[in-house]
Amino acid sequence: MSIKKYNTFYNCRRHNQHKNKIELSTSISKIFSKKGLFYILALVSILAGIQIFYGIPRDYLKQQLSEENQGEKSSQLSGDALDFDENHSEGSGLEPEKEMALAQSEYDWEGTCICEETSAQERLDIERLNLRYQKVDIKKVSGKLNPGETLYEYLIKVGIEPVEIIRLGDKVQSVVDISRLNVGTRFSVHYNIEGKIVQFDYKPNELDAYYINIPDSELANVEVTKEEIFKEIVCIEGGIKNSLYQSMMEHCNSSQLAVQLAEIFAWDIDFLTECQPGDTFKILAERLYRGDFYRWGDILAAVYEGEMLSTHTAVLFQDPNGHTNYYDKDGRCLKKAFLRAPLNYKYISSYYTESRYHPILRINRPHLAIDYAAPTGTPVVSIGAGTVTSRYYDKGGYGNYIEIKHPNGYTTGYGHLSKFADGLKVGKRVEQGEVIGYVGATGLATGPHLDFSISINGKKVNFLELKIPPASSVSQEHWDDFELVKRNYLSILKEEL
Repeated sequence: MSIKKYNTFYNCRRHNQHKNKIELSTSISKIFSKKGLFYILALVSILAGIQIFYGIPRDYLKQQLSEENQGEKSSQLSGDALDFDENHSEGSGLEPEKEMALAQSEYDWEGTCICEETSAQERLDIERLNLRYQKVDIKKVSGKLNPGETLYEYLIKVGIEPVEIIRLGDKVQSVVDISRLNVGTRFSVHYNIEGKIVQFDYKPNELDAYYINIPDSELANVEVTKEEIFKEIVCIEGGIKNSLYQSMMEHCNSSQLAVQLAEIFAWDIDFLTECQPGDTFKILAERLYRGDFYRWGDILAAVYEGEMLSTHTAVLFQDPNGHTNYYDKDGRCLKKAFLRAPLNYKYISSYYTESRYHPILRINRPHLAIDYAAPTGTPVVSIGAGTVTSRYYDKGGYGNYIEIKHPNGYTTGYGHLSKFADGLKVGKRVEQGEVIGYVGATGLATGPHLDFSISINGKKVNFLELKIPPASSVSQEHWDDFELVKRNYLSILKEEL
């Protein structure tokens, strides 16, 4: 209580004892009710929050609140008494001790009323907090899918009802098909005491994490939250010592980037035969990370230069219509009508020639195909989109044989296969890169290899000398957009535009 208020109290006391008692009571009540009640309510809120989140018993909360209230009241009395004694010990008709005792007795009486009011308010606030932050008993089961295991089987084992698992599948169908989760997928299922699933979390890999909230209403949509992933652009430069794979592992410890780079230039560079020591490369790539873990994203631009090769440039461009491809500096699509090879092979065991000594027939005859040596079972793909026109066992020497017709008069043949791909039949449409069979040694063959041939309008030609046309180019209406992207990427790589 301020000195000014106690001076007023003292002067009024000498003129009218009864009037002074009422004014003192009113003044103290106002001060304590405004200031003291504010601190008490703040304290109640804090302690109630602690009780709710950390499980402190309510009796303990009340005990702490009572002690704090008593402490504040004593502190208020002590401070007021000091001020009163200092300012009124002189000029008072009563001795200081008696004056203090009288004021303190009056103050105690008023304080008791305020404490009773606060206790009622405290109980009301605690009840409100309990209703607002009432805990719901949620249980969680987490796991990781093992080979041959499904999420349905896993949840059945831990006691989740089949109808609830089916409901979960229907709810999250627009986000993920829980019946087709990959091996190694980590997941968590949250359910309430009634066994109803309220949330489904899953991590398809080490980087991505999805949290799906399942609403109570059957008509409401699920709420999906994906953990934030950060992205940065990285420039990588290096040279070839032995192979592209080894160089990539040395410079960025990533076989993934080696595969991506080989696929980007697959129509122009055969990295199995044309990649030589001394070749150089520059790559502009995305690196995605969350915490300490990261993985490589798309290659945005790349430049490969070799002694046996000219300089090859690739720029990733997506037009306003959403079509994405890699293009060279002149806007020509790197993706060609045909792949440079129909498989990953070890070496070419026999080239296209008009005369070759046949190792089994022991005669010279034309070999109008390319023989790619590879282990038995190596996947063989169609070099371009087309339709299967033949699928049979050729008794004349090709063994298991496939023939595919492509646009613009092109036809390709694949012989000596160990077996055909499942579901492959005459008349089926196949896409570029689609597996159609597997390397073998059926027919007249001394070892496992693929006999590959290509014809134009019925005439066989040397595939290794064929100039493969590009699939498409950047359209004129999108040329300015492409030029902007190209300049930005190549300027980072410090390449001439």
